[in-house]
Amino acid sequence: MVNSQEIEEKPYGWVIVAVATVCLTVGFGANLTISILMEPFQAEFGWSRASISMAYTLLALGAGAGGIIWGAASDKYGAQKIAFLGAIVLSSMLILVSFQSDLQIIYLLYFFMGGIGFACLFTPVLALIGLWFDKRKGIAIGIATAGGALGQGVIPYVQRVMISELGWREAMFNLGVSYFVILLPILFLLKPPPVLNQAGGALLKSNDNSWGISHNVTLPWLAIAGIFCCICMAAPLMHLVPLAMDTGLDPETATSLLVALMISGVVGRLFFGASADRLGGLKAYFIASIGQTLMVFWFTQTTSLVSLYGLSILFGFFFSGVMTCLLICAREAAPIRITGFAVAIVGATGWIGMGVGGYQSGLFYDLTGDYVVSYGNAALAGIINVLIVGALVWYRGQSVRKFQVLQAD
Repeated sequence: MVNSQEIEEKPYGWVIVAVATVCLTVGFGANLTISILMEPFQAEFGWSRASISMAYTLLALGAGAGGIIWGAASDKYGAQKIAFLGAIVLSSMLILVSFQSDLQIIYLLYFFMGGIGFACLFTPVLALIGLWFDKRKGIAIGIATAGGALGQGVIPYVQRVMISELGWREAMFNLGVSYFVILLPILFLLKPPPVLNQAGGALLKSNDNSWGISHNVTLPWLAIAGIFCCICMAAPLMHLVPLAMDTGLDPETATSLLVALMISGVVGRLFFGASADRLGGLKAYFIASIGQTLMVFWFTQTTSLVSLYGLSILFGFFFSGVMTCLLICAREAAPIRITGFAVAIVGATGWIGMGVGGYQSGLFYDLTGDYVVSYGNAALAGIINVLIVGALVWYRGQSVRKFQVLQAD
């Protein structure tokens, strides 16, 4: 149970955090572009919400599968090379979407956007942060993932404004070009931490981790929890804007709810990142999961704009903590030598949950004509996640107590 993987933190680690924050801002923002395209796609092509939502499902599945591949590759080849590939593909896919009228091709582009574009920016850079920090890893990861929350609010809003002014095709084209300009220069700043430059160090061979429990036990547990926590959060992330427009709100006002949710998410990721440093990632994850689960269903129970803003702010605060703490848990539960792979595995199952959650929300809307069942399913998935995480908290506590008894003897 002794943690022998302590890392000496260096100031340059904050440069890595800054680069990662930008990467996650634009990466997460790109993921939600399909939510803002739902209305213009329905108007121009007559596609159903479930069929349009499938693009996000394929993006999520691609991000999950790609995360495993690129997370393991980053352990071997370093994060910078992988991130450059991701930046080029992500930017290119956004541009190519602007030329399409075939939904099947749009599916393919979003799959590559997730599986190569986003996955190459998400898993490697977060794993790299975990290798630069030890005692302050929670706040460091919290800052980077706060960028993701900011991107999920700001970029869809900018996209919505551009669609209103220019049309959806030119909006997507301009977005893709902007990504090239933003991402490529800053990726030159990514560097491996000193611990990885000391070849043959004990940290690179040890199986020890912060929890003192075999990662062969805890990582699968976290991965299963990740599926259900992300089914819960996917319903508002993908369908809050359409739900709000169904109440009679104009597109810009409806999108502003997503902005409010994500700005609150910035605060939530910083708060829960810092909380993870004090309480441990697992306890912070448990608290955030309870909050997310309690909030999600109530979006369907009001048409009041004030209430929708309030729910958006509360949900954003808790949901953002869930994702941040899940990644922190993966870092804590795994040995240093497989940090990228551990983050990738947990991230992959999370993206599976996001894909399922986003699609089921559109499907049950098409079947029932409203979002009550969709958000009810999200709440049920949240309850399952809370039960799994609560059981893991208990199991870890039991393991620590057994170890203390053995030491006392």
